[in-house]
Amino acid sequence: MPDSMRLSMYSLLLYAIFLLFDQTAAEPISLLTGAAVMFGGGALWTFQHKIKCKLFECCDKPYVNPRFDKLHSDLHELVYGQHLVLDTVENAIRAHWTNERPKKPLAMSFHGFTGSGKNYVAEIIANNTFKNGMRSNFVHHIVATAEYPDKKKINEYKLQLRERILNGVSKCSRAMFIFDEADKLPEQLLGTNRGGNLIANLALSHHQAGSPREDLTLNNFERMLMQAAYNEPGGLKLCELISSHLIDHFVPFLPLERRHIYSCTVFYLKSQGREDLAKDDELVQKIVDSLQYFPKDKEVFSSSGCKRIAAKADLEISRETLPSFTIKHLTFDDEL
Repeated sequence: MPDSMRLSMYSLLLYAIFLLFDQTAAEPISLLTGAAVMFGGGALWTFQHKIKCKLFECCDKPYVNPRFDKLHSDLHELVYGQHLVLDTVENAIRAHWTNERPKKPLAMSFHGFTGSGKNYVAEIIANNTFKNGMRSNFVHHIVATAEYPDKKKINEYKLQLRERILNGVSKCSRAMFIFDEADKLPEQLLGTNRGGNLIANLALSHHQAGSPREDLTLNNFERMLMQAAYNEPGGLKLCELISSHLIDHFVPFLPLERRHIYSCTVFYLKSQGREDLAKDDELVQKIVDSLQYFPKDKEVFSSSGCKRIAAKADLEISRETLPSFTIKHLTFDDEL
């Protein structure tokens, strides 16, 4: 089986690339799979390849080797409050890698508020696919606001990104591309974090009705996210990527509740070697309460997810280790 048939791509906010290609030049899937084919033959090439892979990272085992059991355990142990993500992401990746003849790269679009876990899940995927994780030469993390800030340069960006993707895929047909903050990309370049408010509103309505969030299914969100991504301003507006059904899964990241923030806090304190503080319910609750929640009258969901836990927890750790007079002027106010 050619390596090109294993072309495997995951997305943070959007993991898809076909929009970038000029349809008059070549059909995008053909371009990608054509660039991904690795040529070589004979014992000499095999010997040289093995020697090279002893010294450098190669697009083969042990450098590229999905560990499905570890992916499963990491997702279920380290990701809080995202039952839809756990089910969809794990099964989509497993199905793609075990398919002997996939017709296209795997493309997933992640949607949700800041701190809900989109970057975190992408990192878990990378760590369980590539030996070097996010540091792998085959993992391409593209931050939209840093690399494509000027809407007037859309044509230049298309060429740059097209070249970057083709170059990455030519080096490894299993390359992983992560487009971060893709909702801030110029329209028609890539796609989007649209749908965050829609997800939050639906989750809130479900909560107010007294229904467990675990009862929400992908069917509750997918069409809504597809329509939002296609119609709202942003990277995927009127995008051929959606109209041609090239995105496999629109994955909603639900806003996190206080109980999930509590779990994030305990995990962070343990990761810092402070088991003692992690067992201090009063202190953990203090950190949880220091964050902002919405809506204001109910305070159900965290407005920043788990993203600010580290800063808040570090402040408490400092309070435990420094003399009180050095921090007495500090308050645990999240309005800053």
